Amino acid sequence: MLFLAVTLGFLVENQREHFVEHGRARQYALSLVDDLKNDTIAFNKLKEKYWSDIVKIDTLRKILKERPVAKIPGGTLYYYCEPTLWSIGITFHDATIQQLKNSGNLRYFPAQLQYKISEYDRKTRELTFRQENEVYFSRVTREMMTGIFDAELMISVRGLTTPEAIESFKQADVNMVKKDSLTLRKLVNEIIYRHASWRYRLEGIIEPTNNAAIELLADVKKAYHIE
Repeated sequence: MLFLAVTLGFLVENQREHFVEHGRARQYALSLVDDLKNDTIAFNKLKEKYWSDIVKIDTLRKILKERPVAKIPGGTLYYYCEPTLWSIGITFHDATIQQLKNSGNLRYFPAQLQYKISEYDRKTRELTFRQENEVYFSRVTREMMTGIFDAELMISVRGLTTPEAIESFKQADVNMVKKDSLTLRKLVNEIIYRHASWRYRLEGIIEPTNNAAIELLADVKKAYHIE
């Protein structure tokens, strides 16, 4: 009888512990779902910005092939070179993942979810590292542009919001600090390198990480019956 009582007590305690851990896992899952939803929204904005800038540089390269720099309006050069002044980035909502890692509570999740959470965390850290490189190269481009473009005019490009205002600015012969072919060619070469790195980052890193977020979000919602 004593053996049965001890065994029963052990089973009850084990079941209670399992119930508690499942409840904790669900709370983490709810928090993780919120983080992943925010990440996917941020990814959409990030990709939209990358593609917009890539299209601008594609257009600039086409214009430069069609006519010499001297015949291109200053406003056109300002408008199409402007994206390379800035670095593009994303801030991940990783509070839940970091808490799971630091507390050791990742074990509450099934093995397959543990792997996918860890893999998503690895991908986001790689992307964050790449973004730090982007900050560096945007500074390099900015230094080159300082001797070519007027800073206030360049910054004003970001304030152009309507198609009419953009087209008017592009056709204007606005002032440039320097417009010789050699200086601009060096800048264009640097911009082309940036363009290539944007494409690689977008297709080779951002898209796979975004897909990992979407897949992980679906798996967590399914495992814990979250709408």
